[in-house]
Amino acid sequence: MSSDDELTPNAEKLGKVGLLGHFPVPAEETLFSHNEPRGEKSLLENSKQTARLSLQEQALNAFCIGLNICSTVGVVFLNKMIFRDPQLRNMQITFAMWHFACTSLVLWIASQKPFHLFEPIRLPFLKMIPLCSFFAGFLILGNLSLAFNSVEFYQLTKVMTTPCLVLLNFLLFRKTIEPVVGVALVTVCLGVTLTNTGSPESTLVGTFIAVLSFVVAALYQIWIGKKMKDFAVSSPQLLMNQAPISVLLLATMAPFFDTFTDPRTIPTSTLVALFASGIVASILNLSQFLVIERMSALTFNVAGNVKTVIIVVLSWISQGRILTVKDGLGVMLAVGGAMWYSQLSQK
Repeated sequence: MSSDDELTPNAEKLGKVGLLGHFPVPAEETLFSHNEPRGEKSLLENSKQTARLSLQEQALNAFCIGLNICSTVGVVFLNKMIFRDPQLRNMQITFAMWHFACTSLVLWIASQKPFHLFEPIRLPFLKMIPLCSFFAGFLILGNLSLAFNSVEFYQLTKVMTTPCLVLLNFLLFRKTIEPVVGVALVTVCLGVTLTNTGSPESTLVGTFIAVLSFVVAALYQIWIGKKMKDFAVSSPQLLMNQAPISVLLLATMAPFFDTFTDPRTIPTSTLVALFASGIVASILNLSQFLVIERMSALTFNVAGNVKTVIIVVLSWISQGRILTVKDGLGVMLAVGGAMWYSQLSQK
């Protein structure tokens, strides 16, 4: 730690509170200066400063959650707008490269001063290649699912990752769950099924891609959890290594699988959406880290369920679709089951 980061004992007890809750408090800003009497006046000032810090923390927590929700909703609808263009729909690998490049840049900025949200770590390149290949495939499948399905079905099938994860843990590691947890997961599956049957964009190909997407996502979560333990790194540290390597890997594949087109034939609004989607996606990755870092896992799960409801409702509104009893029941079962599972998993 450099001299600029040195903390007095009082500052260490207070914690590193700053713009994003992780910056050091300078020695001269600690609660008790060495020259101040620790009397009633000092204690009163201490209480006022602690209250101010508490309000600041609450405001920052609300900002992080709001940023995460807005960026999630934004990136889904931006991507859907982009994939409506038949030319960009056939450039999935290049599209993923753009998102990875933006994420690499934003994470690098976040790891540097004055932010320094996490310590950048360089991991072995060769050991990262298999993980990055899986990572790239997982993202591309998710994009394809959005391209071939309605927004609400795409979002609700992502909820199916959790039941699939539980099933894979049982098949691979013989990990069992309590019956009540199983009921919650069955509720999720039933809700997604009801919603899909009423979707105007539902096709056999789209459904197959969606199923493949959440199965790969579940496998990726199991593997990523093991790799984080093996490498002894945090999520942003691992992602900062994954993103640039994934760009290099995909660059070798894009010429063979993507159909390139003349940018001048693409509407300006779609190009703007393409540029914005990369920025918003990188902000989403960063905000997820901030929410997990600052709040409980339950808060993160609740925020995820709120995002699902917002995206589904906005999708129906944008389509002018009339909400049926089956649609409403499907969403309530899917989101309610996910919330129930989140509550049970915290016990």
